[in-house]
Amino acid sequence: MADASTASSVKLTPKADKAGVKVTFKVFWKTTRFWKEEDILDFQRAVPAIVERLRTEQYWDKEGSIKENKFTCEDFAIRVLCEYAAPKGLPVKLTTGVRTYWNMEVYNPKAHADYQSNVYGFSEMVMLSYGAPDMQRLGVNTEAVKDPESLKAGDILALAHDLKGSSTGGRAHHIQLVVATSSKTVNIYQGNSDSTIHRPITWINRLIGRNGADPAQKAYAGLPIERGVYTETSKGVWDYLNTTTKNTSSDFLKSFDLLRWDFMGFNK
Repeated sequence: MADASTASSVKLTPKADKAGVKVTFKVFWKTTRFWKEEDILDFQRAVPAIVERLRTEQYWDKEGSIKENKFTCEDFAIRVLCEYAAPKGLPVKLTTGVRTYWNMEVYNPKAHADYQSNVYGFSEMVMLSYGAPDMQRLGVNTEAVKDPESLKAGDILALAHDLKGSSTGGRAHHIQLVVATSSKTVNIYQGNSDSTIHRPITWINRLIGRNGADPAQKAYAGLPIERGVYTETSKGVWDYLNTTTKNTSSDFLKSFDLLRWDFMGFNK
């Protein structure tokens, strides 16, 4: 594992080169320090307040209408992470099938011109291509949590082993965010998606320039934040109740990969 001095080192201009090279950066927020164990613990303590604020806050849109936050499932987890990291000056590095995204990057007009230089701009940039399966990039975006008893606030549940996930070889298709745990319960918050995120509607939208995965578009498929709880009803059996919709699932936690952000990997 790289320490702070290694993580922050960059190639310098040779001393003989007196002109140097000017590099322009896109700074969504400045990295002023690196993740340490105490930061991870503080993040876990902060998660309940962050998620509840995102769930309940309202705002005015450009037309003056009162809106509430809406997120797809993976987008919600990303936003919570960034809401904590940005004011603390901590780095975030997330990888999708498109590329790796940093909170500070060498400026590229094509990649950056459409995004504000703040936590909202970074989140929207990443959300455009980050999907539920990207949570399964172990050693890149996340690391594995060994069992439900080890889960902490801020950890990620990736639905990958139900009927739909099994049909794609264990590819995650839904994400939940752990908010609180006890010896017999795991409480979660989650974003969700409407029907426009699925085929063939996604194909039709693409033809007319709409993208349900883009949080900057009115076509965004995100929904209001939901809450739920897993209860261990017998040894190793965790039944689920969505306390928002009242939907239930028996022995549901076994269908999820248990994950935690790769905080130390963000330093590299």
